[in-house]
Amino acid sequence: MATRSPARLIPTLLAFLLLCSLGAGVVLSRSLQGVPPVAPPAAGEEARPETPPKKEEPAAPAGDEKEPGNGQENVEAVVLFPESTGDELRSKLHEFTEAGHMELSYRRAREIMYWQADNENGVVTTIYARRPTPLPPGEWPDPQVLNCEHLWPQSKGAKRPPMRTDLYHLRPAVPRVNSIRSNHPFGDPIPPYRHDDGWKSGRDSSETSCFQPPKTVRGDVSRSMFYFSIRYETPIDDSQEVVLRKWNKEDPVDENERRRARVIEEEQGNSNPFILDSTIVDRIDDF
Repeated sequence: MATRSPARLIPTLLAFLLLCSLGAGVVLSRSLQGVPPVAPPAAGEEARPETPPKKEEPAAPAGDEKEPGNGQENVEAVVLFPESTGDELRSKLHEFTEAGHMELSYRRAREIMYWQADNENGVVTTIYARRPTPLPPGEWPDPQVLNCEHLWPQSKGAKRPPMRTDLYHLRPAVPRVNSIRSNHPFGDPIPPYRHDDGWKSGRDSSETSCFQPPKTVRGDVSRSMFYFSIRYETPIDDSQEVVLRKWNKEDPVDENERRRARVIEEEQGNSNPFILDSTIVDRIDDF
């Protein structure tokens, strides 16, 4: 076998050194730019293209955030006593609302209302004026700022406990608006009427004095009235019942109403079936 002379090997060695220098320069250049060096492909493997950096999604413009749902989504339907209607259903619902009901003192009922049931992160929102009022749990409100409204008026059958202290019809209110509502039935007043913050007070088409709460709580009010009627076997007058049935459909149960009902059930021991089952009202002919 012929042996190459050292002089003939020099060009080959210089070429090899030149290639190594070029490769090192490329690696150094990429490292200085913050890009890691790409490893050479293994034998028989194709080189993989570099993955481009992930493009960041632009932030949503202010005001375009998705609003939370109204609580109607993904709620399992409940039907109580599905085979019952009319008086039979009324009787079963009376027993249902009576079961487990623990009578509260008036002071304790208001504590639960102000500090838990109607208190969201230290703010109490009044039922008619929808006025958010700061109130840390554990503190009593200024009676000139907040007081307790009985949706079923005390003068119409809610003077004594447990009716007077039943949390399903007690709500925080602005004292002035509470006085304006007085013991008037709920209804739809026609002009001219007194109004502010979504509520109206005046006379309906039959010249009966009535009070109308804001749209967002009309269903809540109607379901409280239906509960009281069934729980204490007290009838609702025909004209008021027509309006309450309409409000019940127009303003269905939402998560705020469910949350409040859960607090009351835990503290008072019983449930409001009209919050649990949306079919009940249509299965009762007359309250």
